[in-house]
Amino acid sequence: MANRKVNLIEGLGEKVYVTTLSNGLEVHIMPKPHFAKKYAFFATQYGGIYNDYWFEGKRYEMPHGTAHFLEHQIFEDNEKSNFEKFEELGANLNAYTSFTSTVYHFDSIEHFDTGLKLLIDMVQKTDITEASVLKEIEVIDQEIRMYMDEPTWDLSTNLYRGLFHHHPIRNEIAGSTESIREITKEKIMTCYDHFYSPSNMTLFLYGAIEVDSTFEWLEAYFDKFRFRHTEKPKLIIPEEPYPVNYRRLDSYKRIGKGMMLVGFKTDPRLFEENKEDKIAALKIANDLMFGRSSEFFLMAYEKGLVADGFDFDTQVGEGYAMSLVGNETDHIDELYELILSEIQKHKDQGFKADDFMRMKRKILGRSISSFNSLQSIAGNYTQSVMRGNDLFKQMEAYKNLTIEAVNQAVISFYDLENHTLSAVHKQKSDANE
Repeated sequence: MANRKVNLIEGLGEKVYVTTLSNGLEVHIMPKPHFAKKYAFFATQYGGIYNDYWFEGKRYEMPHGTAHFLEHQIFEDNEKSNFEKFEELGANLNAYTSFTSTVYHFDSIEHFDTGLKLLIDMVQKTDITEASVLKEIEVIDQEIRMYMDEPTWDLSTNLYRGLFHHHPIRNEIAGSTESIREITKEKIMTCYDHFYSPSNMTLFLYGAIEVDSTFEWLEAYFDKFRFRHTEKPKLIIPEEPYPVNYRRLDSYKRIGKGMMLVGFKTDPRLFEENKEDKIAALKIANDLMFGRSSEFFLMAYEKGLVADGFDFDTQVGEGYAMSLVGNETDHIDELYELILSEIQKHKDQGFKADDFMRMKRKILGRSISSFNSLQSIAGNYTQSVMRGNDLFKQMEAYKNLTIEAVNQAVISFYDLENHTLSAVHKQKSDANE
């Protein structure tokens, strides 16, 4: 370990040791000696929006859904199901593809070292054939058609297409039934070579893990793969206009209750400085306006407009930034207008000091208590790093937040003239009208 550079990240009493192996792989280890279970996450900076990119001076354009398709292919093994291999160890294996990353992960109490070898081998020694690609096209085609029957598919797809003109976030992570049929073994292997190189990947380990010996073991184990240390692919994002693409998109489904989602688009460049502070301010503002303890929720509930809590979030990523709020309701237009009025009220009047302090304590307490669960720590820290965020800085931002910053966040980031309403209505025959 004498020649190895190891960075120490500290926050909330936690320590994370970070190093980069000679093959370019970044490794994060969070020792948690008092937990029986251990977690491993093996992630690549390759998600649903990485369809158009530069790599070593050449531009590549891939079919939508390729990252998700490749995730499925990684699990293919001609000898035995990878899920079965982990089940025999008493381990739980899973994976997911987001807009910006693909993550393979498992947890176990026993045989963790064996499971870690299996995870690394599964991702770094994949066996993709023409036959496996053709088979997977049909599997994912059925998966997409199943999703398309769900009202939430229409709700989210229409929202992103309404908000964005060109940004690739407007395309579904799984692709379309048409785009996946453009995927070939050659295209899959090209993306695998470009994005699954260790220099574009990160390994996260959590639990009772000895740091120094694990770094040395990983260095030796990865040596057998002989990957070329390449540059990271560079995502190409088309220039995105500030105004939304569509103000409103409606669809109709055979559902028991309608649903709506409003997205407020803002300029992502506003988050280039003090990103964690601004996200913290928006998250508290969202909860103050639309959380279960808010006056607005109680009013909407008592009027019979909603039967459950609102869904709300702020999302900031490469080339995009937005805040979302929605709920199930059969009174879409009325609730939509009330949401706009509620935001305008707080743009004009700000928040009450007592409400702000209560919400700040609540969110701080909720965030800190999440560190009592190793599963929460592992998931949140991994997701934070892969999104380019700093989880510990985010916690500090909540601690140092002022009411002035929260009031300013609503004024700056909620442009009421720049939003999209996505609505899914009950079909007329089901609406009892």
